[in-house]
Amino acid sequence: MAPDNFDAGEPRAKEQRHVSIAPRPLLASEALKDDVAPVEPLRRSAALGALAGGAVFVALGFVPGSNSFGKPWTELVIGLVFAALGLAPLSYATRALGLLTAGLLLGLAGVGGVGPASVVQTAVGGWGVFSLLATVVLPAALLFRSHYRAYRGARLIVAAAIVLCAPFAVFSGIGLHGATRFIELSSLLALGALGLGLLGFMGSQAPLAGSALSATVITAFTSQIPAYAAYRRPPTSPFEWLSTFSSSMAFGVGCGVAAIGGFQLLAHRHWSRARSVEVHAPPNAVPAPAPSAPSLSDTWNDRR
Repeated sequence: MAPDNFDAGEPRAKEQRHVSIAPRPLLASEALKDDVAPVEPLRRSAALGALAGGAVFVALGFVPGSNSFGKPWTELVIGLVFAALGLAPLSYATRALGLLTAGLLLGLAGVGGVGPASVVQTAVGGWGVFSLLATVVLPAALLFRSHYRAYRGARLIVAAAIVLCAPFAVFSGIGLHGATRFIELSSLLALGALGLGLLGFMGSQAPLAGSALSATVITAFTSQIPAYAAYRRPPTSPFEWLSTFSSSMAFGVGCGVAAIGGFQLLAHRHWSRARSVEVHAPPNAVPAPAPSAPSLSDTWNDRR
């Protein structure tokens, strides 16, 4: 007979305390899905890019010969805004919207002849709106294509970006017969970079170096600004040359920051649908035939 203080469930309870639940293993399909459709891509890189952009604008305020030399208050304010976007604990979509807005406002101010990128007004005038549009939308679309290469909608986004670049392509085509060799060369580079957008239509298995490609597009598109500025207001001293190139750089940095923000907004909008793609089989795989019902001969052979 068992003692009064004996509890039949006590050994089982002790055994259950030693039972641990193993963590769910990471499936290969999930790892592959994170590769072809990441969640919140370039989150840390965007914050670092905002800090770098802020440092660039602060430095541009001290460039000899620039309009802000000796009174770099505008550049300091812009630098602080970019630094705040990089350091503040913002959500993914909020920081992306802030980067896109700050970059676009900086570029539009330059088109109007105000701010660090004011050389845009001198260089290309109203055409600067199309330069700004192209220098933001195409790099953003190429970044999206490189991070979501298995998503069919990524190619539609690249196609829409190329269509939006049509006015800029017309402007660059006119520049092929420009007044100086510098203008002709920069226009040729811009058209060549625009042609790089066609790489976004490659198959889903083809990787795309989106960051390097986007940086190349921004540099080529921005090269027209100093070319036209040097023709319409020729610099007369090394300091004026430095001012022209630094103002053009401000336009390029602003467009780059806006492109990162635009890409992240696209990623935030489409990543859930992009992750619903089938990653287990190659896109051209032939489906396996459905199993057929056993025949009478197979049943007779099994019995034998």
